[in-house]
Amino acid sequence: MLNYKPFHSKVVEPFTAFIAFSASKILNLLGTWTSVSGTNLSSRDFGINIVDGCNGVFATAILLAGIIAYPSRIKEKLIGILIGIPAIFIINQLRVISLFYLGRTHPTVFEEVHVYVWQPIIIVFAILVWDFWARNFVQKGKVRKAFVSD
Repeated sequence: MLNYKPFHSKVVEPFTAFIAFSASKILNLLGTWTSVSGTNLSSRDFGINIVDGCNGVFATAILLAGIIAYPSRIKEKLIGILIGIPAIFIINQLRVISLFYLGRTHPTVFEEVHVYVWQPIIIVFAILVWDFWARNFVQKGKVRKAFVSD
């Protein structure tokens, strides 16, 4: 679904551009003057292109799959979605902004931190958000079982 061309061009690409745009605004507020063009975020001395895998969409998909698959009421699922999507967006913004600063100041470690530190953090964060939701917002024992055995 994420790579289905109409979905990707109408949802994923504009969302990724929004990530670059909002990161640029935050960086500008923090005194690092940046510009954005589509998914490219740049300053005078450094630039990044936010691509699939770096936009938080896969982590969001993992979270949504867990919420949808978990036995819970629709209202509980909606709470999980309303908590989870913004939470992943925020942590991903922290990721983009911190990587931007890191790339400007320590470009030799940028790729390692990008791939080996932030990628696992985002995935683990999605799992922790799901766990937080399941423990705090799902009423145990109140969901009808999908299959009843005699």
